[in-house]
Amino acid sequence: MKLGIVADEIDRDFDNAVRIGKSLGLMRYEVRNLPSGRFPICDPRDLDALESAIDREGIEITAISPGLFKLTHNREDFEKEMDLIYPRSAKWAKQWKLPGLIVFGFAKSVPLEQASDWFAEAAALAQADGLVLMIEPEPICVVDTGAAAAAVIARTGSPALRINYDPGNVAWTTGLDPIGEFDCVAPYIANLHIKDMRPGPEWLPAGEGIIDFQAHFDSLARIRYKGPISLEPHMDGREVTIRRCRDAVLRLAKNL
Repeated sequence: MKLGIVADEIDRDFDNAVRIGKSLGLMRYEVRNLPSGRFPICDPRDLDALESAIDREGIEITAISPGLFKLTHNREDFEKEMDLIYPRSAKWAKQWKLPGLIVFGFAKSVPLEQASDWFAEAAALAQADGLVLMIEPEPICVVDTGAAAAAVIARTGSPALRINYDPGNVAWTTGLDPIGEFDCVAPYIANLHIKDMRPGPEWLPAGEGIIDFQAHFDSLARIRYKGPISLEPHMDGREVTIRRCRDAVLRLAKNL
């Protein structure tokens, strides 16, 4: 298993994030927020610094999360994001030879059927670009569980839609360990975020909260998951904290 981390969970300053991450043996990074804003709609100097760090440090980018569809309420919002954010994100995904983009599931005010239609439209463009869109369930979105994401994908029938598997986000939504929905999301899992929690939320390393991560990791091993695994602690970025989160995953996910 090659464990990585969402870089800004350490620091939005990518150089500092990598400095701390590499000291812990983490060589794989997801890009989300930089000092001037959410990637890639940010200061070009931050993008230049990001590219320089990748070349200099010998690290790997495993995913990008440009925030597509997280706060999308209507057709106008959707079209603006597809015109502005999607093309720039797709360019970076191709440059870094990534399979696609992490996206979200539209605002709660959007009916699930409408979200499915917009996903089908976005996925058609992504498929034409040779990319996939990996839906991350999020409490503020209408697609707020893995089961909801799986239902959307089944409704669209698109091979360009997959799931960014995040048990912590689903537990945040439901207050429960989402292991019961694993089998319905399993065919679509393309990326993995790891964080544990207690209702509140109180964020914790894997195995210290309400999620039975041993069961989740065993289930991932059963389906022979070989994709990226990234820490997303939602705690503080101190080296001691990241070390705790790293060690918890390495202890529980020995079969991956």
